[in-house]
Amino acid sequence: MTAAPHPLLQQAEGKTLEFKRDLSSPLPVLKTLVAFANSAGGKLVIGVDDARQVLGVADPLAEEERICNLIADGIAPRLIPNVELMSVGAATVLVVEVFPSSARPHYLAKQGLEHGAYLRLG
Repeated sequence: MTAAPHPLLQQAEGKTLEFKRDLSSPLPVLKTLVAFANSAGGKLVIGVDDARQVLGVADPLAEEERICNLIADGIAPRLIPNVELMSVGAATVLVVEVFPSSARPHYLAKQGLEHGAYLRLG
């Protein structure tokens, strides 16, 4: 008997939820987090593909540290999301929760405010 899927994984991607397979290309991940911070907030789940298949992350603690470093180095002004590891069956996924920020607008540091600010729309 398989465990029931986590309620978060039963939701569709939308304004406040995004699934990413992994951190192999960090730019889309950072764009999503900036958009969440500049909009209504949201959760990014790493280790789940677009079809909501749970793949998990290979080294959860290393990936958690990596996402925190990517956020610290790549987003300005400083964004401090809630990052947690979540077990789904035998796999572990990373959940990055961003709250609407009072320090808006956030932007990708390398692109600057003019080109690196993103919003999340419907």
